[in-house]
Amino acid sequence: MTSVPTELYHNHDHYQRGTNSKLLTTSMNTINTNDDMMPIKAQRELGIIEKLCSTYGFVYCCHRDGRYFFHFSEYKTDIHQAKIGDVVEFETTIDKRKKKPVAVNIIPASPEIIGENRVEGTIAVVARQQQLQNNGFPQFDFIPDGKVTYVKKGETYFLPYGLADLQDVTMPVKVGDRVSFNVGQDRRTNQFFARNVALIEKSIPSTPSNTKRYRGVISTMKDSFGFIEREDALKEIFFHITEFGPNVATNTIQPGVEVEFDIQDRHNKEVASNIIILPKGTVEFDDIDKTPYIGRILQPLQNKLKKSDNILIGRLLYDTIDKKMSELSFGERDRCGLYTLLENDIVQFVIAKDKRDGMTRATQISLLDQSFLKSKEQRQMGIVIKLDSTIGGQIKCLPSDQIVSFRFSEVMKDNFQITEGDPLEFTLALNSNNGDIHEAIRIKLISKDNLLNMNGHELRLMGIVERDANDGRSERNGRSNDISETKQQQQTNGTDSLSTSSNRQQDQGLIRYIYDGTESTIPYVSTNLSNTSALYCGDKVEFSITSNSNLAFNITLIERNRIHGWIAILREGKGFIEQSNTMGNIEPVAFSMNAFTGDNIQVELGDEVEFSLRKISGRLIAENILKVSLTINNFYSILPTVHRGRVVSPVRMISNDECEILGRIQKITDDGMPGECYTYSITGVKNKRVILLPNDSVTFSIAIGLDYSRRAANIILENEIRKGKVDTVKGQFGFIDFACEENKKIFFHNSEIEAGFELRAGDEVEFYAQYNLKSGKPCASKLRRVK
Repeated sequence: MTSVPTELYHNHDHYQRGTNSKLLTTSMNTINTNDDMMPIKAQRELGIIEKLCSTYGFVYCCHRDGRYFFHFSEYKTDIHQAKIGDVVEFETTIDKRKKKPVAVNIIPASPEIIGENRVEGTIAVVARQQQLQNNGFPQFDFIPDGKVTYVKKGETYFLPYGLADLQDVTMPVKVGDRVSFNVGQDRRTNQFFARNVALIEKSIPSTPSNTKRYRGVISTMKDSFGFIEREDALKEIFFHITEFGPNVATNTIQPGVEVEFDIQDRHNKEVASNIIILPKGTVEFDDIDKTPYIGRILQPLQNKLKKSDNILIGRLLYDTIDKKMSELSFGERDRCGLYTLLENDIVQFVIAKDKRDGMTRATQISLLDQSFLKSKEQRQMGIVIKLDSTIGGQIKCLPSDQIVSFRFSEVMKDNFQITEGDPLEFTLALNSNNGDIHEAIRIKLISKDNLLNMNGHELRLMGIVERDANDGRSERNGRSNDISETKQQQQTNGTDSLSTSSNRQQDQGLIRYIYDGTESTIPYVSTNLSNTSALYCGDKVEFSITSNSNLAFNITLIERNRIHGWIAILREGKGFIEQSNTMGNIEPVAFSMNAFTGDNIQVELGDEVEFSLRKISGRLIAENILKVSLTINNFYSILPTVHRGRVVSPVRMISNDECEILGRIQKITDDGMPGECYTYSITGVKNKRVILLPNDSVTFSIAIGLDYSRRAANIILENEIRKGKVDTVKGQFGFIDFACEENKKIFFHNSEIEAGFELRAGDEVEFYAQYNLKSGKPCASKLRRVK
């Protein structure tokens, strides 16, 4: 264990402030006499000075994600003594003008609390690395490589210590030495350490016979400790993860790893110490006879057994070399696979002799195909209709159409990968957890010919729609699809509409499927759909094929492929969607407001939608669109640091059929040099109506995606005021010379002119460039004539 019981400290106020992740709250009548500060009931926070400028700085809160501005006047001691990395206590209040939290009443604080009680323990791992002297902000994640162990109320605790924590560095300590120490806690990370370590008693020197190194295999791992099965004896030994040293990644310490270690006596118990990882295959428990034998299972392994010291509970019968019948035991690890073995199964195996006690057993046990021929086992056939990436999936039995579940562990060979649509042979058995439900066990992949013979020369498979069949219908959801119709009419190149409609009705869709490990495609027509009127790209379907047919028939929709995305561009009832399931350079999806389901749909930039995907002449079209609640925060985590940058390429509309839904922002470093570039979309812009242009100065934060990709978020334009010259005025509206997206002029209405001025051609004006709320087109607002 690494946690420390509170009894180690005296119960005083100083300890209370240090050990709690949230510090004591204090009531205040007035935080600051400055009118710009809003008095509130504040909470004392612990933080680290992250940045210092000429008259202000920033504090990073240790116990919750927050970065706070502070003015030097709020630092209650000599600000000239403060430096980056200093630990401070502060309160937070709200700046009335900017409506943002700021840090006030800042005082220096100790980064660590040292308990007054001395504790006695034993050196478990000798410290080798010199602890960093600077315990400031950049180094506070440093953990020393030494370990002290002690027992408190029957529980064993491990605390790290460094060379700097020894009271007398001239007297080196060794493993097993008795020491006393104080317990310290880092207030920023709540990490506990051993401080002021003093030697009490030297350990008894080890004799040469006790310096023998042992080997074994990790058999159990739980949190920070586990057990090793020893190679020299039929027993296990306890170990703690700290015995591997600081340079071993914790994710490499897991069951099955072979290790070498010392044995130490701690509190009258043997424990493994000074552990190192060995190459795989170094530790051998058995001498294995390579001669293969054929046997019959007498007693199979049971799923539900009480914990017992005897793990070799399986029994099999076989003919020895002298033609006599003999029995052998076997255990869980002696099988070639994890699939179920049943009584009277015919198996092949080899004989292993344990080096530790000379006991023989059967190992490398595999089920033979002849076992199914000799037994009366009822074998079923079916098709995989659903897969779970970690557990298993579901099989549809043929010809009964019964749906049963299966586990990957029941697959009898690991040299093939199961995919949806694969035909399988299996046995039905009652589920071990629920006796009323059947599941598939002892699963084998079968050939296409076997399934065709069973299913009346008709093969039923699973697939994904790669290209939907454009059946020429102009009405979808009660509305015409303007984008689909317009695109197709443009491609007729002068042909009459009757011929175009006829050609569309003959278009075929395409289904992609995998069978026998080979990926293939097969066409289909919409007249062969059984339970739906239309299919879309990505829909999961079940279909039939025969040896003499070139088309898929009897097509059944299994699962709709509904895609999420965000409205990236909106222009007069049309626009483009950014898909949520892709990163990097993505292909935009065109849409029309006519494709939305429901009435009176109000759509704005950045809104999240769910839709089906159709691909027409290489162009992605969204249909059956439904507005849904925003989930962008589930895809990205925004870091607290705010950066300055400039727009390299903005999100923009190029033409009616082309756009750029991902822009790029380049970071500007503190010394004004250009830095790394980040992509962004409309979802990352704070004010989604504002128009960003190349070289615009912005502030932004970095968002980390689920796949660890990075993009810009919380983007704010630093100066929204634009300048231009009035080009024309026509009645109540006009245009300004201002390059924006595909146009070189931007529209304005006289109602947006401030102070009642009347503008004329040639006037220089200042204005805000935004997207119109109704049409989505760029327009100028809050116009003001310059001079």
